Amino acid sequence: MWMNLNYINMLFIISCLMFSFYYKHILLTLISLEFMMINLLYNFYMILIIMNLNIYFINFFISLSICEGVLGLSILVNMIRLTGNDYMNILNLMKW
Repeated sequence: MWMNLNYINMLFIISCLMFSFYYKHILLTLISLEFMMINLLYNFYMILIIMNLNIYFINFFISLSICEGVLGLSILVNMIRLTGNDYMNILNLMKW
C-alpha cells in the first residue's frame, strides 16, 4: 500500500515538472493540470482507504476538478476566438 503511495507521489512530481516545462501552449498546461488533479484524487483515495475514513470528500474534489477543467477550456476557446492561437506569450490579461 505504501509503495503505491510512493508511486503516486512520483507521478505527481512528474506532472509538476511537465507543467513547468510545457508552458508555451495553454492546452498543454490544461492537460498537465488535469493529470495533477487525477494524481491528487488517487492520492486522497488511497489515504482515506488507509485511515478507514469516509470517501464523500472525493465527490466534492471531483466536482471541483470538473469545474476547473470547464473553466480552463472556456478560457481556451475564448482566447482562440480572439487571437487565433493558444500561445501563452500572446496572452495579456490586461486586455480581458
